[in-house]
Amino acid sequence: MKPIQKLFCLFIILISFSSCEKQEPLKLWYDKPAEKWTEALPIGNGRQGAMIFGNPLNEHFQLNENTLYSGEPSSTFKDVNIQNDLPQVIKMLEEGKYVEADKFVTENWLGRLHQCYQPFGDLYLSFEGDENQVTNYYRELDISNSVAKLNYTLEGVNYTREVFASFPDQLIAVRISADKMESVSFNMNFSSVHPTCSSETPSNNLLVFKGQAPGFVLRRTLEQVESKNDQHKYPEIYNPDGSRRPFAKQVLYGDEVDGKGMFFEAQLEVRHSGGEITQTENGLQIAGADEVILLLSMATSFNGFDKSPTNEGKDPSEINRNILQKVKNKSFSEIKNTHVADYKDLFERVDFELKSDDFSKFTTPERLKNYTANNDFNLNTLLFQYGRYLMISGSRPGGQPLNLQGIWNAQVIPPWNSGYTININTEMNYWPAEVTNLSECHEPLFRLIKECLVNGAETAKNMYGNRGWVAHHNVDIWRQTYPVDNQARFSFWPMAQGWLTSHMWERYLFTEDETFLKNELYPVIKGAAEFYADWLVESKEGYLLTPVSTTPENAFYTPDKQVATVSMGTTMDMAIIRETFERTILASEKMGVDEDFRSELKTKQAKLLPYKIGSKGQLQEWSVDFEEAEPQHRHLSHLYGFHPGDQITREKTPALFKAVRKTLELRGDAATGWSMGWKINFWARMYDGDHAMKIIKNFFNYVEEGSTEYTGGGLYPNLFDAHPPFQIDGNFGYTAGVAEMLLQSHQDKIRLLPALPAEWKDGKISGLKSRGNIEVSLEWKDGNLIGATLKSQKDKTVFVDYNGKTIEVQLKENKEKQLTI
Repeated sequence: MKPIQKLFCLFIILISFSSCEKQEPLKLWYDKPAEKWTEALPIGNGRQGAMIFGNPLNEHFQLNENTLYSGEPSSTFKDVNIQNDLPQVIKMLEEGKYVEADKFVTENWLGRLHQCYQPFGDLYLSFEGDENQVTNYYRELDISNSVAKLNYTLEGVNYTREVFASFPDQLIAVRISADKMESVSFNMNFSSVHPTCSSETPSNNLLVFKGQAPGFVLRRTLEQVESKNDQHKYPEIYNPDGSRRPFAKQVLYGDEVDGKGMFFEAQLEVRHSGGEITQTENGLQIAGADEVILLLSMATSFNGFDKSPTNEGKDPSEINRNILQKVKNKSFSEIKNTHVADYKDLFERVDFELKSDDFSKFTTPERLKNYTANNDFNLNTLLFQYGRYLMISGSRPGGQPLNLQGIWNAQVIPPWNSGYTININTEMNYWPAEVTNLSECHEPLFRLIKECLVNGAETAKNMYGNRGWVAHHNVDIWRQTYPVDNQARFSFWPMAQGWLTSHMWERYLFTEDETFLKNELYPVIKGAAEFYADWLVESKEGYLLTPVSTTPENAFYTPDKQVATVSMGTTMDMAIIRETFERTILASEKMGVDEDFRSELKTKQAKLLPYKIGSKGQLQEWSVDFEEAEPQHRHLSHLYGFHPGDQITREKTPALFKAVRKTLELRGDAATGWSMGWKINFWARMYDGDHAMKIIKNFFNYVEEGSTEYTGGGLYPNLFDAHPPFQIDGNFGYTAGVAEMLLQSHQDKIRLLPALPAEWKDGKISGLKSRGNIEVSLEWKDGNLIGATLKSQKDKTVFVDYNGKTIEVQLKENKEKQLTI
């Protein structure tokens, strides 16, 4: 190329860059410290998490480690056996005695509550000074780099803190610096809600914090236990004669529960430039330093779902020593650079922009409060990427899956035990994993499923006398698969294995990994299908249906206007079974195995109770067209076959598709936070982007923690989903819903911008994944697609739809294909 040509090309490039609108930084920022937990900012490395409050003179890091749970593996109440009672309950239901059946199941077929995810502790940094003299305060969470920062000025000195949680080095790192030498001075100490905790300082640069989690936590009150005569379920709090133990309470530590309880420990290494470190009564004091680096490692004695952390546990002290030893010769910058590179390798796979005015000069709470008035669509992209940030921060290979609060929890008895609610909430957490190009983050969920299979096979055999495996409404780190204590409405639902397995099927569809299909997926889905095949019974009309059935978590009116929840063959049950049978048949055919079992499933598949349309034109939730006790209930379980399943589509089942729309209209748009996330996905699948946008606007509702006035679901100041209270699934439901609005790939067709709202006139997104292991990038202007690029991992032919027009596209391995539609 000649010099004049090079100059011309450079000129064109510069013009192009100058004509592009600068993308708004992906940051949450605030002009004051957090006063409440839902104003603090989350960081995490998939195992360790911290909520950063950002007080300039009294910094608070609330800490979590995602294996720290109360209790341990237990054989208590594994004697639930319904086999002798089942014919009696079926007879009640066939005779329409729904209330009696409901009461019987609640009183006789439920186990005990699962255990609670625990807070680890709190790290406090106390600085000298007058907070009234603090100026230029600024704190942020930069989700482009996964680094939190705090800046402020005090007495003419500018102070900075940087905090991040590194996955490669498995620690949390903090740098405290100032623009004036010898200005960094503070005391630091650990604290905890657990009374078992203590601190020690083996040396001037190491602070050790250790404790033991509760051996038992009961979310129900003791009075509730006694009123239901449930002492046999909870022997920890009772004497053999049935009287309460003298120390009876809901949280038991150490000797109160035979020494049981998971051990945990943190080691905090202090590096400093200049100044001195001295030991205090409960921590360390740093005086006159130029800069201080804190490296925090946390670990527990957890050694697997089937081993006692008390008697068979790992040594958390050894784990922490090894982690800190590995970074002994690494500088803070090296640790940070490694962290940022690792994070960006995942995060930067997807880029999303919407044309919008720039409101980044306003704090995040101000933007949230004025979202609708400002049409602040950059806040849409920020929250979309925030969901991806939370997944990368909370779910990495080798760790535990995201629970109801992700990995962030400050309470000993958190809402719903901060467990895995597997009748939607856990699954919703992982809806964005494949489509937003974070497939690796799915791995912890798959491990949970395989561990549940082990316990679930025992439950299927002993409780039901069935083949395969079963899981119910709740699971914790100990992977108990019996129904938990509460009511039949919530707890008796032996269907979770099919929904869980669908995530492994989606992984296969997105990656086309045949080894995964054979070694990981097929044993799990076959076991789920085996249980369902044995669980079905034949109705008087000749259909196969589930004999004792609930639909999470709704209730109906009986003909005599009583409220009940137990019936036969609910729509969700049948949808999950139909999906599981179909996929097991396909997998066995593909691998050429289990011909006899495949034949059994085909025979039973043909006799499954079909979908029904009710008197209002709605998709029936029950096999009988019952009147709903709560017409606007937050769960829409009967729409499983529409989303996340794909049995009901406009093209394949137009009458059922119409019935789904009627159902959504009847349920209305008001909802709790996570339910809004599901409704965004529903309306996206309905190809109605404007209605999806209506739900999004409802979701962008500013909610203050502890507010006495209920305003519905929405978002807290730190953009956590407000159910309320905080549940992280709404964040992931939103991110998945936005992806569903822009790209769909179920039913063997790639749909581009299938539910683009009119308000998102101009935008672009790159790096989304479609089923078939294809990366998709899109750009649109004035609501019309102007560019689309597909990149496949291997040669293949695909069908691509945009605006009702379908074309056949030939893709070459690892070659980008620009489409003209």
